[in-house]
Amino acid sequence: MSKNPIFHSKTKHIPVKYHFFREQVATQIVKLEYVPKKEQVANIFTKPLPTEKFDYLRKILGVVPFSYLHSLLF
Repeated sequence: MSKNPIFHSKTKHIPVKYHFFREQVATQIVKLEYVPKKEQVANIFTKPLPTEKFDYLRKILGVVPFSYLHSLLF
């Protein structure tokens, strides 16, 4: 909807905050970018993940395991 400003019958009941966001995209204050499913870092906070995927996303965030910090301190 933010990229296609054509009025649709279902858009008249959309909350004001979404219209504000669409306006921000139109004035190029906000830019939308596609992020592949495997790169969605928010998944680490919202759902259980296999260990490999969890470790991959944790690395992208720059978070290290506690055991790593513990070994540095002691």
